This record gives sequence, C-alpha cells and structure tokens, in this order.
Amino acid sequence: MENFPLINMKKLNGEERGATMDKIKDACENWGFFELVNHGISHELLDTVERMTKEHYKKCMEQRFKEMVAAKALEGVETEVTNMDWESTFFLLISPPPTSPKYLILETNTGD
Repeated sequence: MENFPLINMKKLNGEERGATMDKIKDACENWGFFELVNHGISHELLDTVERMTKEHYKKCMEQRFKEMVAAKALEGVETEVTNMDWESTFFLLISPPPTSPKYLILETNTGD
C-alpha cells in the first residue's frame, strides 16, 4: 500500500525544490489531496478553525433538519447532529498563472 502524500513545505526553498514540486504534482494528479507539514500555521489556529467549522456546519445541518421536519411533518427525525466529519482545505490562487510551477518562488518571512 502506498503512503499517504506528505509534503514538507521547508523543502520548497533549496535543493529539493524540484523533487518537492514533483511530489505535489503527483499527489494532486493521483491522490487529489495531500498533507502539508512545516507550513508555519500554528496548531492553535488550526484547532480554532476546525472547532469553528464544526460549529458552523452543525448549526447549518440542525437548521436543515428542523426545516425538513416542519415541511414534511416527519416524526422521529433527530434535529441534532452529533457525528460529523471535518475537512480542511486551502486553495492557492496565482495570477497570472506561471508557465511551470518549478519557477514559482516561495517568499519567506525573515523577520527583517
């Protein structure tokens, strides 16, 4: 069994950039997703985003269930969502599109 695609963002600046870009391309084409490490986003922020996303979708689903029950006079339908999957997705938009991803330059904050 193949390993889940894991992309180390620190390797985008340096000698391993080409190989890392190839891994991203392969993950997008063959898996449709990948996990990023060393991206610089704090665990606290990710936890907050996950919690807020779960709360938002739980409220939306509960409202939809309530509307469905009221509209169809369904009995025995639960109006609370307790088991829900969570997914995190980040989109990167580049304008204008580069001719080759290998020529993209990753900017880093050096603190200067």
